[in-house]
Amino acid sequence: MGPMNNERDQAIYDLVVEYESNSKRGLEVFLSEKSYQQLIDYYEEEGQLDRALEVAGHAIHHHNYTIDFYLRKAHLLIDTHHEQDALETLDQAALFAPREIEIDLLRAEAFIYMDRIDEALALLEDRKINVSKETLSDILLVEAMAHEHQEEYELMFYTLSRALRENHSNEEALERVWLAVELSKKYEESIKLHDYILDIDPYSYLSWYNLGHAHAYLGNYQEAVDAYEFAFVINERFEYAYRDCAELCFEMKRYRKALKCYQEILELFEPDSELLLRIGQCYREMGNYIDARKYFHRAIQLDPLNDEVHFHIGECYADEGKWKQAVRSFRKALSIENSREEYYAALAEAFFHTNEWEKASPLYRAAVDIAPEDIRYWLRYIAFLLATEAYREALNCTEEAEDYELGVEILYARIAVLFSMGRRKEAFYWLGEALAEDYDQHRVVFDLAPELEQDSALLSMIASYRL
Repeated sequence: MGPMNNERDQAIYDLVVEYESNSKRGLEVFLSEKSYQQLIDYYEEEGQLDRALEVAGHAIHHHNYTIDFYLRKAHLLIDTHHEQDALETLDQAALFAPREIEIDLLRAEAFIYMDRIDEALALLEDRKINVSKETLSDILLVEAMAHEHQEEYELMFYTLSRALRENHSNEEALERVWLAVELSKKYEESIKLHDYILDIDPYSYLSWYNLGHAHAYLGNYQEAVDAYEFAFVINERFEYAYRDCAELCFEMKRYRKALKCYQEILELFEPDSELLLRIGQCYREMGNYIDARKYFHRAIQLDPLNDEVHFHIGECYADEGKWKQAVRSFRKALSIENSREEYYAALAEAFFHTNEWEKASPLYRAAVDIAPEDIRYWLRYIAFLLATEAYREALNCTEEAEDYELGVEILYARIAVLFSMGRRKEAFYWLGEALAEDYDQHRVVFDLAPELEQDSALLSMIASYRL
């Protein structure tokens, strides 16, 4: 932050301190219009809307011909769900500026939140006559709010689209249109709209950002990454673009590029536990466990009760075969959050590798009880039971899992168990059924019982079903 910003922030801080000190002593001191505006801005940004309203009231008292203070008070009243009071404030403002468009826009907004939609739309329609493109865009923005309130999301999108075609620089419309796209699923139309805007103004960072979202939802991932990058190159303080670009790269398994974005966020903005967790995950995926743990531990310093961080530390240790350390981390994760099936399964696997099988079994059981519809945990549990020669329990497990209609993988798991129990005739019968249903899933048999890869009769039967 440069010196000018520091000086400005200090001046505002001093203004706030002085105002609050006078307020506590019951003194109402005359302030300039600029000072009142700064105080209202400060309290709004801090989320102290009641205090902002109080300041707006004092501002009107001392500058009762300044329309802007009436408008700000009305806006705050709407934000705090006091629409009738807002309308009364706007009536007062109209005495000084009866044709001020902002008064009617706020009136319409109040009507919308009072479910007086017809009145809001009629008022907006009346104000569309003989206005500039910029004003018409603002009117359409409020009209879109009415459609949103009525859950008419297609109309909301098309109204915002028209608002942006009237004025492509309408920042609030650009911020709102993405919500309309998500609610109406108009992703392709969104691409056309933002391409149109970018042809006029290639430096519209919000348009690039919205374009990135639309491409991401349509599976055009590289185009989405490119659009997000344009957004934060144009506006280097636009944190959302960095984060969404990084998240998409992470999902695409482009960990180096994701890491670059996350590191830029770290340099430009205040770090948080989730950001440091993501950086650690990138390093882990790249096999750099030392740096991964370094960032995980930094995340814990910011949020000691972030169970995911403890879990990922455990995964680092597991990747390195350091199972005792992994046990400690997985236990910590579970002590914070005891309803995550992946935590139980990970701790169970760690106990398996430390030969504490009696501790592992109930943990695998807990994982499948929490997520019985997830085939992965059944397969991990069955693999454990086969490895510890608990064949009867493994067979029971396959029968229980079949109740959840998990597909042919459970049948292949049953076949692996039957072969392991020496019940070959039965196993071959079910193998024929499974291969006919889905040949490609036969690897499940070898994943659960690797020794069966040496069984020539089994291999011969699988080969006979190969297309």
